[in-house]
Amino acid sequence: MKVATTTDTRMMDRILLKGVHVPSIRACLVVLVLGCVLPIAAIATFLIVNFYTHEREQLTLTAISRARATMAAIDRDFTSTQAALQALGTSHRLANGDLKGFHTRAREELPNLPVENILVLAPDGQMLLATNRPFGTILPKLTNPPLLKHTFETGKPGVSGLFKAALTDHSIFTISVPVKSNESTIYSLNATIAPAQLLNLMTEQKLPSGWIGAIIDSNGCIVGRTTNMQKFVGKKVTPALWQQINSSNEGGFVTQTLDNIPAFTVYSRSAATKWTVALAMPLAQITEGLRHTLILLIIATFCALILGLALAWFIGGRVADSIIALISPATALGSNKPFTVPHLYFTEANKLRQALLNASVTLRQAQYDAYHDGLTGLPNREFFHTVLNQQLSLCQRDKTALAVLYIDLDGFKQVNDSYGHARGDELLRTVSMRIKNAIRASDIAARLGGDEFAIALINSNLENATKFAHKLIEIISEPYLFGTNKVMISASIGVAEYPTSATDTDTLLKNADHAMYNAKGLGKRQVCVAAKWTSKSG
Repeated sequence: MKVATTTDTRMMDRILLKGVHVPSIRACLVVLVLGCVLPIAAIATFLIVNFYTHEREQLTLTAISRARATMAAIDRDFTSTQAALQALGTSHRLANGDLKGFHTRAREELPNLPVENILVLAPDGQMLLATNRPFGTILPKLTNPPLLKHTFETGKPGVSGLFKAALTDHSIFTISVPVKSNESTIYSLNATIAPAQLLNLMTEQKLPSGWIGAIIDSNGCIVGRTTNMQKFVGKKVTPALWQQINSSNEGGFVTQTLDNIPAFTVYSRSAATKWTVALAMPLAQITEGLRHTLILLIIATFCALILGLALAWFIGGRVADSIIALISPATALGSNKPFTVPHLYFTEANKLRQALLNASVTLRQAQYDAYHDGLTGLPNREFFHTVLNQQLSLCQRDKTALAVLYIDLDGFKQVNDSYGHARGDELLRTVSMRIKNAIRASDIAARLGGDEFAIALINSNLENATKFAHKLIEIISEPYLFGTNKVMISASIGVAEYPTSATDTDTLLKNADHAMYNAKGLGKRQVCVAAKWTSKSG
């Protein structure tokens, strides 16, 4: 009876499975790959169609970054000149009305500045002196000179647009700073600059061949151009470009240059001076490069699809064999018994456990390396910035103080030059160890880069921090012995305190850095304290 029942069951299975094909994993994998071909082909087609747009966006971002970098360099040049003029404007000769003496002083300073001429203007536009004219020469009275009204009304520096010089009759622009006496502006101190002096900043960007770069003033006039400079200086940019510049500070669009060349033009405008740097990329050049890339993409996509189909059968067999080999270990795992995994066709399966262990070790090491200096083992700038942010929050909550020391080594370059970088690295490690041993366990020391270090003294006021800074200089200045060589260096330290010097991390570090440079200006082994912080409203 049992045999009959078993036979009936087997016969029923045969009937049910008759004509039914159960595919192997190899066949399923082939079907899967084939099923992926159509979606992949559709996606590849979509990507190819949109590739041109994507590449243009990337090219636009790159070009805007170049324009932004050039504009930043120009702004830095303007700021540097303004700072030099402001320093010159503090001369007691101007305050005392000794224009002749100031004329001599200005002519002495002129070779040190990237300018053509230095002028002093009265509030009514009368030119009182010019360094390119002997003192006492009768000078013209300017009518509505650029920046004059701005300088006397606001008492702030400024940069003009391009205009014709009254004394030389060629195109220039001016940078002006106010000269004050008893909190009121008495003169406008101006420096005139020729457009050609800005071209070096554009050349330093090393634009690709065929690109056209232009520097545009706040009025839309071309001040400098990488091609046809003489032809276009002083001319207005195209209306389309000027409209774009006035609508947003950065962007890109298709237009025609003043040379009637179809181009994709990007620009970046300075928020401070309203000057602009524009870069024009000829469309023909862009299309040629993108077409070549597009062809390569199509070929690569086609080859990848063919290769996938060709390898499907072979890989499917390997996968099937590996799965069958894992049946016994899987059964043992379900029974909570010891097991071993046989050698498989896939290296990843054989090395999975070891790879995970290695990955864990690597991750911990990567986390350590991300926040520590590889040479000295001290925390790096990023970690120091993060910890300082946290400590400032605690200081604000607990109403406590915190001091930052910004340290720069004196004489380190000479050690590198005399004994080589290996000795220099050894010296930095020794200095780091001395700093680490000198601070408390609650403090944090970091290497910011090169021979610059920083220390955050927790719960330390300005007086104690300054005392510690002097002590630290003595520690750092002790001799260093490298074999038979005795090396002597020292340090310059800037000290800033929360909340006296600043109330945020960036400003605190900036003020400490500035104080350090002031200390270096006083000579070696000096400590300088950052100026007291005041709010803008105060």
